[in-house]
Amino acid sequence: MSTPSAASASSASPGASTDLTVEADRLRPYAVATTLVGAAAVLVAARVAEAVSGYGPLLAVTLVLALLLAPTWPTVSGAASPATTTVVLALASVAVVLGALRDDLYWIGAAVAFGIVLSFVTQLRRPPPREGLVLSLLSAFGGLVLVASGTTAVVAGTSERGRAVVVVAMVAVVAALLGDVLVRTHLPGPVLAVVALAAAAVAGLVVGMLLDAVGPVTAVLVGASVGAVSWAFRRVLARQPGIPTRRGQVGAGAGSLLAIGAIVHLAAILT
Repeated sequence: MSTPSAASASSASPGASTDLTVEADRLRPYAVATTLVGAAAVLVAARVAEAVSGYGPLLAVTLVLALLLAPTWPTVSGAASPATTTVVLALASVAVVLGALRDDLYWIGAAVAFGIVLSFVTQLRRPPPREGLVLSLLSAFGGLVLVASGTTAVVAGTSERGRAVVVVAMVAVVAALLGDVLVRTHLPGPVLAVVALAAAAVAGLVVGMLLDAVGPVTAVLVGASVGAVSWAFRRVLARQPGIPTRRGQVGAGAGSLLAIGAIVHLAAILT
């Protein structure tokens, strides 16, 4: 014989599950807009970089994205001390992105280490019991990883192939937004993943056929990879408590662009 408390718990469980599903299947317009505008800015920067024969424009756009991530990432990542984490990410982001002034990325490791040390120091300055210490540190570390990944793509602007890879990647990221837009149809997550992946791969192929510096095979692989990663990044954050807010969605969008930087860098240096 079931007790009233057990019955109420069992009846509440399906409702809780449904609420989570509804939250995950809700369009996040600011995340989509941030991703779209950010990708467009990177595309423009890549074209300007070609005209000036340098990667300064890509570095500038990456710095803007990193500084945009600094005050928004703590919200979506659940940092217990968002103000402190924002300061850490802002200072460390400048150091990390400026580390790309050398095209061998020699100083990026030191800049990330600076951010890690700064994260610990700022948390130690908080009075005990320092609630949410681990969450704040993880938030800062996650933000540093995103900024470092995005920064590695900056030096792709030094070569024609690298700039072509950037163009393919950004077009594929925009195409993968189809998976975000179709979320209102309540299609299963795996189906949305396939849609985003296919759209990104096709977009990569089309752009690759128009650019001589990147072959169709490479373009498809790059497009599929960055499209899947950027979409999955936003999808994973879809149930975070901070994602319904405007700030949280902007953080998810900016983060999804920075996260693919390492893929772009790898594709640009491979011949």
